[in-house]
Amino acid sequence: MKWKGIYACPNCGGRELEPLQLLRGPMATVDDWDGSYKCWDCGKVAVPLFFESAEEWVLFRQEKKKNLPQAEEAGFTHVPIVPVDTRPLMSQTGFDIPIFKVVEVVTVEWDGRGFQRTEYSAPFERYWRAISSTRYNCKQILLMDLAGIANGRPNFKAMRELVKNKYEVWLDLGIASEQDLFDAFSLEAYKALADTSTAGSPRLFQEIYDLSDRCVPCIHLADEVVWGQPQPRLSGLEATVRFLTDIGFKEIAVMDLKRLGKRKGVSLELLERLAAMDASFLVGGGVLESDLDHMKEAGLKAAFVEPFTPIISDIIESGDDKLAVDAPRTSPMKRKSPKYLATD
Repeated sequence: MKWKGIYACPNCGGRELEPLQLLRGPMATVDDWDGSYKCWDCGKVAVPLFFESAEEWVLFRQEKKKNLPQAEEAGFTHVPIVPVDTRPLMSQTGFDIPIFKVVEVVTVEWDGRGFQRTEYSAPFERYWRAISSTRYNCKQILLMDLAGIANGRPNFKAMRELVKNKYEVWLDLGIASEQDLFDAFSLEAYKALADTSTAGSPRLFQEIYDLSDRCVPCIHLADEVVWGQPQPRLSGLEATVRFLTDIGFKEIAVMDLKRLGKRKGVSLELLERLAAMDASFLVGGGVLESDLDHMKEAGLKAAFVEPFTPIISDIIESGDDKLAVDAPRTSPMKRKSPKYLATD
């Protein structure tokens, strides 16, 4: 059966696509293609989106042109970490009220085995208004789905309502496979994080690198690098950074798990260690607004800021968000959500 419709690049909407041939396939012409394409319009590699009509494709292309990141892409930026706990909603088949009024932004800490909720929380709607208000003026967030990271069961229904193309959302679903990566971008995330703590094998990062340049590896660092399965040769920070840069990654995120949720500031020792390595780093764990100038001077790409810094907490508690932008829309979009192609 011949498919009717339009295939286009998920990054720019371009249609000048060419299948990307893999050189490592053990059987030539049989498994030397994984479903990914190179777009000659933007030069990026990804799995194409499928549109059922030209109208859907035109709307998507227009939105992409409207929402292309400008100065933030080249310079230092700060991105609040937004952990959301959607696990209580997993059993629900439908939502009677807008999801952003139900989901809570929570605080999390690392207990040596996994992420645990702590006492502080706020409704997503209220939190969004605070960080996007004129007082804080944030345009990007790192959305952490605890259902995916802690339980391996991302709540796609809830995430689809929270991740909107109008906003630049970094998404952490707890990627453990190629399919998880496809799922993250089917939700129209700006970029995705792939954590070492949820990766069953280091090979996952080679597969991710081959599939998309919009996924950033994230090293979860406690006393050692935390992997989904023990990796004695990659337990050190320097060894793991070297492993990732050898694959080809130029941007690497590092999450300091021992400081995450503590609001005690970034680790200066960690910054000194990263300064000696050849990569562009995004760092989180304990980061406050008072750390930002120092982190920028240290040459970092971005800072992942604590969910409830004193400034953010004060905006939420004082209600000083009256000039905030609207919360993400919850009404359905007119076009159907484009689907990623299967790769089998």
